[in-house]
Amino acid sequence: MAEREEKKKSGGAQMLQNVADSAGVSLGPIGLTIGSDLKDSSDESYDEESGPMESIASVSTEEWRQKYEADGTVDLWVKEEFNAASRLIGGRAVHFGGEAGQFSGEGRGKSDAPRHKVKIFNKFLDQEVDVEVPEDRYVLWEAEDQGLILPYACRMGCCTACAVKVKEGDMYQPQGLGVSNPLKQMGYALMCIGYPRSDLVLETVEEDEVYDLQFGQYFEERATDPNAESIERDDFAIELALLDE
Repeated sequence: MAEREEKKKSGGAQMLQNVADSAGVSLGPIGLTIGSDLKDSSDESYDEESGPMESIASVSTEEWRQKYEADGTVDLWVKEEFNAASRLIGGRAVHFGGEAGQFSGEGRGKSDAPRHKVKIFNKFLDQEVDVEVPEDRYVLWEAEDQGLILPYACRMGCCTACAVKVKEGDMYQPQGLGVSNPLKQMGYALMCIGYPRSDLVLETVEEDEVYDLQFGQYFEERATDPNAESIERDDFAIELALLDE
């Protein structure tokens, strides 16, 4: 019982840190973000909507093995939805006769998907734009298809170049690794992987604003203190980050 209570108390962040410590790896500030998003499936506060996603495979593992691995071996060039699709621009969608990004959020989704009005205040271009976005498509990708110019960088939810503040409405962003759960609760979101769940009013924000909110306090409290515990300066990593060899 005590062990179980300790597990619930420490949560996913501690689990991640324990794994890193045992491997002799320091996760640094990135671990603070990843750890905050990890949840124990038995935790009462676990958000089902952000939990494990359903498999996209059209067959089960057992069915796949019976079809492609019946003799215990697998053809290197087996023509199935993942192996063959990985060699195509557009992947599985194209393999099945569709378009690149179809049904993934990046491309077209269901034709009858609910559509929502999205108003975006783009501070960088000093303009206000309106776009209608299907509920099963990312805001950025639909806006670009309609000729709008919006900030972006990675297009995978891992940086904060396309970050916005949600002024009104609800945006669903399960792949938003670049924004921690606490910041999502504060209204920050990423357009490149954000689905509209209602009409939205969004406002672009400076990339540094999100970064400082996410990591700034930790740098201020620990990284700048030479006497702080568990802080080790990594000049080589800094050089790589700055591309200064």
